[in-house]
Amino acid sequence: MRKSVMMLASLAVLSSSLAFAKPPAKKHIVQAVKITDVWICPITLDKVNPKKQAGDPVVVGHYRAHFCCGSCPPAFAKLTPKEKMTKILAAYKKEFPAKKKAAKKA
Repeated sequence: MRKSVMMLASLAVLSSSLAFAKPPAKKHIVQAVKITDVWICPITLDKVNPKKQAGDPVVVGHYRAHFCCGSCPPAFAKLTPKEKMTKILAAYKKEFPAKKKAAKKA
């Protein structure tokens, strides 16, 4: 009898401590990043024809760069990661120029 009472008391203490315990920490949730296609060659800054693009597109950051001719992918591969991002951003800005701000009020 004593053993069962002690067992029930231990179970009660354990269950009450679990009830007030902090929930387990959530694991990091990885969100999908949208990849933006850039159809301006990052090397020559010429428009790329989707039917005549050269080589495979390259993903840097969240941009997918397409190339205009066969000499551009090897030239791009020789760049440092920082230079690659700079070239892709320049091509992106040429393809999607920022909208002009409204004229200042006089």
